[in-house]
Parts: sequence; structure tokens; C-alpha cells
Amino acid sequence: MKKTILWVVIVLVVVGVIVLVSNKGQKSSNSNRSVKVGVLVPLSTDFAWWGEAILDSLKVAQANGYGKEFEFVSQDTKCNTKDAISGTQFLKAQHPDMHLFIVGCDNDLKAMIPMLDKEKDLAFMVGLSGASLYEPKFPIINLAYRLEDEATAAAKFAAEKLGVKNIGILVANTEFGGTLDINVSKYFNGVGGKAVSEQIKYNEPNPETSVLKIIQSKPDAVYIQNDIPAMAAILKRLIQLDYEGKRIVYYGGRDQSLIDGAGVAAEGVYVPWVISDQTSSVKQKFLETFKQLYNKDPFVTAYFVYDGLIILDQADKSCSGDVRCIENYFYNKDGFENTLGKVTYQPDGNVERSFYFQQVKDGKFVEIK
Repeated sequence: MKKTILWVVIVLVVVGVIVLVSNKGQKSSNSNRSVKVGVLVPLSTDFAWWGEAILDSLKVAQANGYGKEFEFVSQDTKCNTKDAISGTQFLKAQHPDMHLFIVGCDNDLKAMIPMLDKEKDLAFMVGLSGASLYEPKFPIINLAYRLEDEATAAAKFAAEKLGVKNIGILVANTEFGGTLDINVSKYFNGVGGKAVSEQIKYNEPNPETSVLKIIQSKPDAVYIQNDIPAMAAILKRLIQLDYEGKRIVYYGGRDQSLIDGAGVAAEGVYVPWVISDQTSSVKQKFLETFKQLYNKDPFVTAYFVYDGLIILDQADKSCSGDVRCIENYFYNKDGFENTLGKVTYQPDGNVERSFYFQQVKDGKFVEIK
């Protein structure tokens, strides 16, 4: 009997040791786990600064303890579909276990979708995008917001807060600009107003003819979207023509370089924005780390990326890498609040965010209270 009890004790001890060693091995394995994430963003040409802001934000997030198990593998797309396709093919060939993709340009992601696996892959959109991106029903988490929302917010602000009844629209002749044009016009037509639009080349150095056409319609306000040098040229031309109506630029114009480029012509310009003056401990930590590492203020896209990585970090741990579980985790994270306040991510690229408006006063962007 005593021998039997002794053997039972020995067996239990051995089993306990095996379980303990196994658990330690699993913990060690989990702590050393590496998840490869494809990052397809512009790192050269006119959009390089924007792609670099995205990569910078990923580094800031990891410096603050988020997503340390992620290994980001970047490809330069130049916001060009051909380069996006070749970049995706390269990542898929080199890393067959890669199923998470962070993408900067909506046209790039559209081109990538046929090469991605609807069942195994998940994409994150960090730039503004239109509804058409989500029509193929490929799983995409929109970390920013939809172009339709910005256009509607800007049009509503112009009509309700600025008393605008007739608006002139000057946008780039791209799908991005076209989406803004359609939705600003749609809002004004819906409230009995009037909208007249002109589309010009992106980075158009001589927008004078289009500006004149818009001015001839005698709008109460002009809504502008293009790259910053072209927007600065448009603002200067409006002043030269003694235009006294309101001027509104899209979110991409909310940059000191617009004020530097347009000079006094930027005074009084309005811009929709999703960053408020309110602060929080998380926002403060993000800003401090970003400035420490790069000695500059982050562009709004960096906020989108940072907040998204915080949830992705949580989702990956909760879901043990299951991509469909990660997708649902975002949708079920109701009222997530971080650097940009409360946000809810939804299917089909819908995102619930608060919009604020700023105005250039004495050479600075100031939030309108």
C-alpha cells in the first residue's frame, strides 16, 4: 500500500513538472511570437511625407508598448496602382503567412483586393476613402473615415454655420476629388442651395482659368481640394480677384505649409478636422513620444494609425492571431476612446467620429468654439 502511494506521488510530481515546463515553453513561445504585417504606403514622389508619417506612427506605437509582436514589412507604392500590385505580389511571395495589410492610398487597395484572400486576409485603410472601395465586400477596417462624411460635414458647416447658399467647388480630377465634389453638391442641392464645380489636375500650377469660372457663378463660398501648392495658388488667385466669400479647404490643407505658401491669402480659411483641442493622457503620451523621436508634430493620419494599432494589439492578443476574430473585435469595440476621442469602427468603411472646424487666424489654425 505504501509503495502504491509512493508511486502515485512520483507520477503526480513528474506530471506536474512536465506541465510546468510545457507552460513555460508556451509562454516563452508566445512572448517571442512575431506577426508579419504588410505596410503598403507611398515612400517616394509627392506623397512620401505622408507614407513616412504612417511608418513613424507605427514606431511610436511600438515605443509606447503597443504591437511589439508585430514586424512591419513596408513597400513603396507611390500611390500608384502598378507599384501597389507589384508590392503585394512581393510580400505574398516572400511572406506566405502574412495576412494583415496596412494601406495608405485607396486606389492602391482597390488594385490589391483581387490578389488578397477574402477568407484569410484583412486590410486596414489609413487614408480617407470613398464608398466604392468597400463595394467588393473584401474585409477592410477603415481606421480614418469616409470621404462622404468629410464632404457632408464641410457642406453642412458652410450652410448652417456660415450661411452659405451657393457654393463653388474646386477639386482635383481624381476619384478622391470627384467623391468630395459629388457629395458637397448633393448636400447643397438637397437643402435648396446651388453648387458649381470645376475639376483640375492634381498639382495644377496654373489654376487661374478654373478659378475665374467659379468666380463667375458668384458663390458665397469656395470649397477647395488639391495638393498644398495648388491650394495655395488658388487662395492667392481668389484674393487677387477680390473674392470676399468664405473659403474652405479639405482636411489635407490643415498644414502649416499651406499658410506658408499662401501667406495672407490663407487668413480666414476654414478646414474640417477630427482633432480637438481637448487633451488626454493617451494623446499627450503619443504627442510627447512622436516629438521626441521626430522633432515635429504628427499629421492626422498618424493619429489614425496609432489608435488603430492599439486596438489591433488588443485584438491580436484576444484572438490569438485569428484574422476573422480580429475583424469582429474592431466592430464590437463600441465607443473606443483614445487620442482622437470616441470612435466606432463599422463594416463597409463606416466610422463614427466627431468633426471640429478650425480657421486660420494670425497665421495659425485655431479651433472654432
